[in-house]
Amino acid sequence: MAETLIAWFTRFTDDPKKLSARLAGRPVLVFEPPVREESADDADDDFQFRTSAGDGAINSKTGEAVVAVIEKTKDNAFQRRVTMGRTTNNDIVLEDASVSRFHAWLQLNDKGAWEVVDAGSRNGTFINGRRLSQKVGQALDNDQRLRIGSVELRYFTSKGFLDYLARRAVER
Repeated sequence: MAETLIAWFTRFTDDPKKLSARLAGRPVLVFEPPVREESADDADDDFQFRTSAGDGAINSKTGEAVVAVIEKTKDNAFQRRVTMGRTTNNDIVLEDASVSRFHAWLQLNDKGAWEVVDAGSRNGTFINGRRLSQKVGQALDNDQRLRIGSVELRYFTSKGFLDYLARRAVER
């Protein structure tokens, strides 16, 4: 289930230890909309931390920064795969026309590291700009760029995400 970045940031500033316990070592995907130039009308608008009603999906058109914990949902049939795609039966829903209905999945490899696998999508899955071969797992490292279709995400380990929130707190 995806939640706004502001909600995670608020939890972090309120109680970092509690947030760390909530993550329990689970990595996350972060969607941040492309930075736009400020006009005089929105100079005070905190674009990166705008709140959202949110429906549990990452929607690339809303301009909302969103975080999705990489975890299995109860309703998804694939036992050891965290699926990503456009339809609501995926564990992580990416609402964007460039994303296939079932686009890719995340899984733990035999070394205990998370990897991403393209499910045979039309528009591809990319790590740091390099297109992945279909149905071949590629291990993920902290703070890597992951593109699903045209949706840009960042993969963070649990610790990496907490460090990211700490850096953002200092910037505010």
